[in-house]
Amino acid sequence: MPDEAVEEPQWGRLLLTGGIHWSLNGRKDRTAQQSRDLHIPHILRSLCDAKIVKIVTGHAANYGMAIDIRGNAWLFGKCPAIALGANTNGVISEQAPLKIRPFETGCGLGVKFVGGAAGKGNAFLLDSDGGAWGCGTNHCAQLGLNLRREAEVSEFTKIDGPWGDAKIVQITAGWTFTLFLTEEGEVYGAGSHESGQLGSGKTGARLMKANKMYHDLESYPILIRGLEGHKIVQIASGNQHSLAMSDDGLVWAWGCAGYSRLGLEDTRDRLEPTMIPAFAGREMSRASAITCGPTNSVVIDRSGRYWMAGKWKITGDGSTGQPYSSFKNIQEINGCRALKTSSGGCTHFITTPTDEDGIQTIGWGQGVLYGELGLGDTMSSTKPVAIEALEGVDVIDIAAGAFFTMFLARPGGKLSDLDRYPEHVNSSDICIVCEESDHQLTLECEKASTSQAA
Repeated sequence: MPDEAVEEPQWGRLLLTGGIHWSLNGRKDRTAQQSRDLHIPHILRSLCDAKIVKIVTGHAANYGMAIDIRGNAWLFGKCPAIALGANTNGVISEQAPLKIRPFETGCGLGVKFVGGAAGKGNAFLLDSDGGAWGCGTNHCAQLGLNLRREAEVSEFTKIDGPWGDAKIVQITAGWTFTLFLTEEGEVYGAGSHESGQLGSGKTGARLMKANKMYHDLESYPILIRGLEGHKIVQIASGNQHSLAMSDDGLVWAWGCAGYSRLGLEDTRDRLEPTMIPAFAGREMSRASAITCGPTNSVVIDRSGRYWMAGKWKITGDGSTGQPYSSFKNIQEINGCRALKTSSGGCTHFITTPTDEDGIQTIGWGQGVLYGELGLGDTMSSTKPVAIEALEGVDVIDIAAGAFFTMFLARPGGKLSDLDRYPEHVNSSDICIVCEESDHQLTLECEKASTSQAA
């Protein structure tokens, strides 16, 4: 009797917009002549035939990761660990992404990568067994590897925390700390206690030589206090703050409260998780999703309405001088039901359903320099606008980085009308799966496709 067919997970094609001159992104001496920016979303040709199920970057990250249907991770950009890069500056071209197979890091037979997180200088991968893997900068012990003296970990290394056999289902990365969420709903943190980032009730601040302030570090993850009795199902982190959402839609915030980013109507740091009253009321006012930008927090309530707190632009309401001290609606999208949301270095996105059963992608942000909003020559927009290049394209996920944005688009519709990057490339007859030639100009040969489906 033949085996029953295994249903494929939802997958899409990877789109890319923004700054892709990775070694120069964020540098003041970068000139227009040196740039290779994409001002509208393009299909990334190097992965155009790969079935991508997850895209990963972060609001402070200058690199991206894409996980394919077979559980391999593809890494490109300014790598978190220089040793991973193709040259001494640690850059991996988006035209030749680095393929990381689970077994190469030490995962067991049949284990896949299913997710991850991207910090400014470190990267994390999650496997299907609930294992967490990290590499990159560790100067504040934020990798959680129980290593205090390692400034950088050059390859993905298994993180064995106090959660024992519990599975890790989500990781978030701030500047100097990392959070880990278990399947049972507990949250653990590693790194610096600065501003209460680890929710321990302390900062461990002390004055050292040359009047420099130092904070206690946790090289081995510790349990975040104040969430006992609640099952946490989602976490999010900014540069120095975090949110947690429970299965009943309650939301907690802790860490740095500068620019009122916690949405608690003041700028007093919270050293332990503090419940946000705005999402503790009736059923539909509670949260269904959370995310963070560098200095802002976002909550999607159960009716799909979008709420934001903190600093999210340069001038006017919501800026440094007038941050949102509590969670407020963005007027232009008040009538939209948000499906997916992401905040990058200075960009913000949602997807929302259309009347034609499609998906519309909306973006906004001020101070955009690299085309990461995907609006073409317009670059910035202080108010939410539809991303014209994605009209008719169903975007099923968004990952906004510091200088670029990735979209995951469902095949069909007008996806095939989008430009590819680069426009032309010499075709290869080497299959990206089995790495053998069958003399067909395709990324995935028939032999590999058949064997993987079996």
